[in-house]
Amino acid sequence: MNFKLRFGPRRASFRRPLFRRRTGSAHDVLTGPIRGELLGVEGLAERVRKIARAQVLRPFDEGDRRTPLLTRLDDTRQVLETARTRLAAAADAEEDIGPAGEWLLDNAHVVEEHVREVRESLPRDYYGELPELATGHLAGYPRVYEIATTLISHTEARIDLANVELVICAFQEVSALSIG
Repeated sequence: MNFKLRFGPRRASFRRPLFRRRTGSAHDVLTGPIRGELLGVEGLAERVRKIARAQVLRPFDEGDRRTPLLTRLDDTRQVLETARTRLAAAADAEEDIGPAGEWLLDNAHVVEEHVREVRESLPRDYYGELPELATGHLAGYPRVYEIATTLISHTEARIDLANVELVICAFQEVSALSIG
């Protein structure tokens, strides 16, 4: 099916793209869908062990810590708020916003609550204590982010206790995880 978002006559305020693209390999990896080859239990465990062996961590005393995931969360919240505002205006003008637009309008409060929950659960000070990758396309990001995206990408985002335990145990066979 092909759904089109229609916002009526094009005005200057609607000509700018809703999502701006940046360039750079880390950004490209982080802004696209999280995809990877579907792996079974053994394949996933081996992939995680390989990642654990390859990760190089940045020393904690090496300069100020950035918080790229928190920055990205704030940017995403703003994009979603802009999209919600524009969709609401289109719906008020009785324009067809399609099923995805309707879903976002109906569930905006749920999305906002999840963003608030992440912000409360991961304050900037705690984020700064997370071990950070020193090399690779995710350099500057917490190592747990690479672990999480590996789990998501190789299970088609089917997350359950069994595959989380598998990933954590396989990782820790090679490299210990700490609370921070």
